[in-house]
Formats: sequence, C-alpha cells, structure tokens
Amino acid sequence: MGQQADERREHGGAGHEPTMAPGIHGHDPLEDEATAEEIESGDYTEVTRLYLDRTPED
Repeated sequence: MGQQADERREHGGAGHEPTMAPGIHGHDPLEDEATAEEIESGDYTEVTRLYLDRTPED
C-alpha cells in the first residue's frame, strides 16, 4: 500500500468529511447574545464592531 492509502486509513478513509479548527468559521461562544437574566443582573459586555472598508489605494 502507498502512503496515500495509509493517510486515508489514518484520517477516516475515503468517506471522511473535512473538518475545521474551532473558531475559524464555526460557532464562537463569545459572540452569543446576553440572556435577559444576564442583562438584568448587569452580567454582560456591550460590544461595538468596526468594519473598515478600504480600497487598495488607502
């Protein structure tokens, strides 16, 4: 058997679904909205997002 066959067997075979590392494009628990209870008790943080729309000349 060749190296590719060994790698397929090691990583779940030909039907193996590719996976992503957590945090790249998956769910980020830091982006969850605060619950009503958390807001009521003051246990939340306000977040402001800034998106820069720049052209290559900037």
